[in-house]
Amino acid sequence: MPSVKTITLGCRFNSYESEVAKAALNAAKPERDVVVINTCAVTREAERQSRQAVRKAIRENKGADIIVTGCAVKTSYDYFKSLDGVCSVVPNDEKNAISSRIPRQFSVASTTDVDHGALFRDKIRAFLQIQNGCDNWCSYCIVPITRGASRSLPVGDILRRVESLLTTDCKEIVLSGIDITSYGKELNGPCQDLADVIEAILSAFPEVTRLRISSLDPHGVDERLQDLFVKESRIMPHFHLSIQSGDNSVLKAMKRRHTRDDVVSLCQYLLNRRAGVVLGGDLIAGFPTETDAMFQNTLNLIDDANLTLAHVFPYSPRSGTVAANMIQNHKSVIAERAKTLRDKAHASKQKLFESLTGSTVSGIVEECTDEIAYGKTDSFIPLQLIRPPSIKVRPGDLVSADIVRFTDDWLVGNYMVI
Repeated sequence: MPSVKTITLGCRFNSYESEVAKAALNAAKPERDVVVINTCAVTREAERQSRQAVRKAIRENKGADIIVTGCAVKTSYDYFKSLDGVCSVVPNDEKNAISSRIPRQFSVASTTDVDHGALFRDKIRAFLQIQNGCDNWCSYCIVPITRGASRSLPVGDILRRVESLLTTDCKEIVLSGIDITSYGKELNGPCQDLADVIEAILSAFPEVTRLRISSLDPHGVDERLQDLFVKESRIMPHFHLSIQSGDNSVLKAMKRRHTRDDVVSLCQYLLNRRAGVVLGGDLIAGFPTETDAMFQNTLNLIDDANLTLAHVFPYSPRSGTVAANMIQNHKSVIAERAKTLRDKAHASKQKLFESLTGSTVSGIVEECTDEIAYGKTDSFIPLQLIRPPSIKVRPGDLVSADIVRFTDDWLVGNYMVI
């Protein structure tokens, strides 16, 4: 039987869309093998890797229908179209009808028709895309070009997808989007923002006990969301913020909508009002105009906002963005600052791990070996769970562990009988 294979570059959002596209293509019953390359263009390097992945797929999949989609299609459409061996080039805004791009198909299936329950049937964690695109036009970012304007999934569709997911064994639902806090701005309906969506899900489905929220723009976390995050125990206590810098001048040059004080205030609010909250954030090192003093403000933000699961990115100029035309920091400066920031972030994470040693944490199992189970705590910290052979746990089990030690990347704990 013909197979459908996906190759995904870039973000978790792309991974989700690849799975949806794969399901739609399988439903279309292709006559021969199909390979979908879901590309990324967030940086020049990502776009280069996307081009490389497409060329490799052509070489290694002779006779297959090669479909190229994703963000790099917007920036390199003519290049992909010119490649001998590419069957179809599908922009992001046409992914919904991706199965119509297969030559000689017997039927056509839209990605909107995909059964999300079937899509995540064997998964512990299900990603539910409720929003796409971005209207913010940050000076370093090409996403508004590659993804288009912000678009929201109507709440009725969201609830139907949640209902489908509840027919599976998945234990967590993750609400995701490119700029999830902008949800609903273009809609006219009962749900006008992210807080409305969360409340609608939790009200309609009491059996949803583990709801996660993907990356959040600090500017979009209003008082209602803050209140939900600290009072609603079914929302997992891990919040990842799209911060980018801890210096107000750099934030202004980035065209971000929040200030340093906004981030510190939000983080302190969450930490002071809900036990077990763990905070993460995206941080960019070496942005144009960033001086040593400005970088120091970002370094200090890790302590001031108590960020313990930070993601650090060295700035990379992206053609088509405003920042690419600014005076750039030298590559060696960018690399040095990124390393310094990563070291600081690692030290902050280790401090968190040390503070949890001797405590009891709860979490979910993702995979198992004979003696060790691997998973995540409720706060999304990687967990190794040591258990005697007589104790059997399976992926998806909710567990508690007494933390006895930690490594660079894991908490290590003994299984605790509940």
